[in-house]
Amino acid sequence: MYKIALICEHGASTGLCVQKMITAAKTMGVEAEIASYSVTQTDDLVNEVDVLLIGPQLSYRMEALKSSYPERANKFAAINPMDFGMMDGAKILKDAVALAGKNK
Repeated sequence: MYKIALICEHGASTGLCVQKMITAAKTMGVEAEIASYSVTQTDDLVNEVDVLLIGPQLSYRMEALKSSYPERANKFAAINPMDFGMMDGAKILKDAVALAGKNK
């Protein structure tokens, strides 16, 4: 079971993306808990999830987030803006699973 958090400014803009990823997970047979959160919840999430995907609108904060959690920096990844714009839940999910696999 993969635990994946999508992070955005307030947890709203990633909501549709989460739904697309959940649908893709069911289709692909991937067991995953996927939800969106506000960046302000990162402290609560960093030790609870396998992957923290940062929405494109917050990608400028990626290095700051990684440096805030150096022992968990490998859990962070920016969502590809094209994939996010197209709401390609399957591609984003595959990227998240690949990152989680590297961290195990």
